[in-house]
Amino acid sequence: MTDMSGTAPANDDPRNTAGYRAARALVIILGVFIVLALIALVVGFVARLTNHSRPQSVADVPQIYQLKEGARITDMKTDSGHVVLRIRTDQGEEIEIIDDASGRVVSRIIAPK
Repeated sequence: MTDMSGTAPANDDPRNTAGYRAARALVIILGVFIVLALIALVVGFVARLTNHSRPQSVADVPQIYQLKEGARITDMKTDSGHVVLRIRTDQGEEIEIIDDASGRVVSRIIAPK
C-alpha cells in the first residue's frame, strides 16, 4: 500500500500541532478578557449604586425660583433643557431663561415700561 500524502499518521496526536496550540491559546486569552470585562461591568454598576457618599455641591442642589410680588407668568416655553418664562411685573416685562435641571437663572432680559 502506498502512503497517502496530506494525511497524518495514525500515531500522531492532532493536539500537538502548532495550529491547535495557537487556537487553544487564543480561546484562553479571550476567555480571560471576557471575565475581566464582566468584573469591570459589575464594579462600575456597584460604584454607581453606592455613589451617595459624594457630597453635593451648591451647583447640584436645585434652586428655588420665586416671582417678585405682583408678578405674573404670561407665557412659558421649554427649549433644549431650558424653561423660558415671560413675566409681567409692575415695572414692565421680563424674559427669564431657567435651566430646568438645576433651577438656576441662566439669563434675564428686562424691558421697563
